[in-house]
Amino acid sequence: MDRFWGLLAPSEHEVLTSTGVERDYPSGAVICHEGEVTRHVLVVRRGLLRVTATTANGSEKVLAVRGAGDIVGERSAVDGRPRSATVRALGEVRALVLSADAFAALCQRHPRIAWSVLIVVVARQRDTDRQRMQISGTATQRVAAVLIDMALERGIADQGAIALSQEELAGIAGTSRESLVRVLRALREEGIISTGRRKIDIHRVSRLYDFTN
Repeated sequence: MDRFWGLLAPSEHEVLTSTGVERDYPSGAVICHEGEVTRHVLVVRRGLLRVTATTANGSEKVLAVRGAGDIVGERSAVDGRPRSATVRALGEVRALVLSADAFAALCQRHPRIAWSVLIVVVARQRDTDRQRMQISGTATQRVAAVLIDMALERGIADQGAIALSQEELAGIAGTSRESLVRVLRALREEGIISTGRRKIDIHRVSRLYDFTN
């Protein structure tokens, strides 16, 4: 799926840029807290944002990692409800920030912007549905499926790097750190991935599909 920014024409880029304000966030900065009522919308221009939510037992679960071109906070801007997740900067981040009212006005005046938001929302709902289906799978199946999703999201056809820590990967895949370590070891032994500090290099995305069956 193309990211929100990539779905728009240069004219819409100009409209968004002239309406919003670019802000820089230091590493670790919290853009919004789960449960708070704020309605600004962000379009990531550079860097990565980690999206987390609190589970029923009080632990933190990583829901997604958003990168350059992604839109964040669109749901609260539309329905005015409290934030469903906490968003934190992974490294230095630059984002275009728009108020909910300004963003709503743009969507009403520019149908292509509204349609692009809808495409993103539908795609993310499909991802959520797929993740729910993966919950019943083995740790290997869930980790492989997450790596495939992340690779596709970042436009990696068969080889490339993903900036993601093992803790974050375990959270998204819904598995323990111990199980994740075993899965990553098996994938490394197969020559499918290699791992570094806050980075996973995927050497053969096509081979990951064999582990999702």
